[in-house]
Amino acid sequence: MTFSEHLQAWIVTSYADVRYGLAAPSISADRISPRLAQFPADERNRFIPLYEVLSRWPLMLDHDEHARLRIPITRAMTPATVAGFRRLIRDTARTLLWDGVKRGGMDIIAELALPLPLYVTSRILGVPDDAVGLLKRCAVDIVDFFGADPQAYLPRAEAAMEAVLRTSDLLCPMVHARREKPRQDLLSTLAGDPSLSDDDIVAICLMMVFAGFETTSNLIGNGIMLLLRHPEQLAAMRQDQELIRGAVKEALRYESPVQRISRLTTAETTLRDIRIEKGSLVYFHAGAANRDPEVFPDPDRFDIWRGSDRHLAFGYSVHTCPGSTLAQTEAEIVLDELCRVTPAVRLTGEPIRWRMNLSVRSLESLPVTFV
Repeated sequence: MTFSEHLQAWIVTSYADVRYGLAAPSISADRISPRLAQFPADERNRFIPLYEVLSRWPLMLDHDEHARLRIPITRAMTPATVAGFRRLIRDTARTLLWDGVKRGGMDIIAELALPLPLYVTSRILGVPDDAVGLLKRCAVDIVDFFGADPQAYLPRAEAAMEAVLRTSDLLCPMVHARREKPRQDLLSTLAGDPSLSDDDIVAICLMMVFAGFETTSNLIGNGIMLLLRHPEQLAAMRQDQELIRGAVKEALRYESPVQRISRLTTAETTLRDIRIEKGSLVYFHAGAANRDPEVFPDPDRFDIWRGSDRHLAFGYSVHTCPGSTLAQTEAEIVLDELCRVTPAVRLTGEPIRWRMNLSVRSLESLPVTFV
C-alpha cells in the first residue's frame, strides 16, 4: 500500500486490504467527486452535466440510494432471465466465429469480443440497431476517462461528456415511448417502475452499456488469448467442456478485465496501520489482489483447474457488478462455441498489444488463424 503523488491517490494491492476496503462502511463508492476535484477549479462547472449522469449510476452510490437503483436491475437480471438470453448469445457467437472460419482467420477483438456483448446488451435494453455505434462510442469514451492518466483528464472528460449527452438524448425519448407502449425489453421494465425517474433510467441504461460491453469484451478477449498461449489447456478444454467454467474464472483472476476500483473515504480510515484522511481517493487494485500469493498459490501461473472462485474481478460486497452472471455466461458460451464449431486456432505471431488504460486490462487486437 502506498500513496501516489502523480495520481493523488492511495494504491491498495493486497487481497485482504482490497476485499476489506470494498466493503468498509467508511469508504464510499463515489468515484466521480474526487475526479472532478482534481480538475482545475475554473474547469469544474463545465463538467457538471457529466457528473450529474455518472453520479446516478448504482455503482457510484451508497446505502439507500444505491439500493433504490440497484434493486430494479437485480429484479430484471435474475439468473433465470439471463438464461433466457443464452440462445441469442450462442447464435451470435456462432455466426461471428463461422464468419472468421470461412475467411481463414479473424481479429478476435474487433470481430468477436467487441461486437458480441455490444449486440447482446443492445438487444436486452431494446435499443435499435442504428444506435449501437453510439452506445459503443459512449462506453469506450467513459472507460477511457476512468482509466486516464491525470494529465489527460480534461480531454478524456470532454469526449465522455459529449458521448454521454448524445446517448442520453437518444434514450430519453425511448423511455417516454416505453411508458406509453411497453415491449419485452429491459428499458420497458425500468420505465414501468414508478420509483424511477427518467434520469434514473437513463443513468442505469448507460451503466449497463458501460459494464455489459467493456467488462465482457475484455473477458472474452483476454480469456481466448490466455488459452491460445496455453494450448495444452485449450486442448484439454476441447476434450472436456466441463472445464470451461473454470477457465472463465481463471481468466477473470489472471487477467482481470477491471484492474482497479476507485473509492472515496468518507471518514478517517486505517489500513495496514496507515491513516487515510477523510476525502481521499483510493484505488483498490483487483488485478493485483487476484495475484496475491497468500490467497492464490503460484499466482503467475495460468491454470484452468485452479478453482478461482475467490477472485475479485467483479468487485465485492454490495457493489459486486450486477452484470457478472451475464458476462460469465457470454464468455462460457463463446469458449464452448470455440471448442465445438471451430477447427484448430492459432495466434498469428503478431505482438500482443494492450490498450493504454489504468483501469482496465484490454487488448487492442488479437489476430488468429484457423487451420
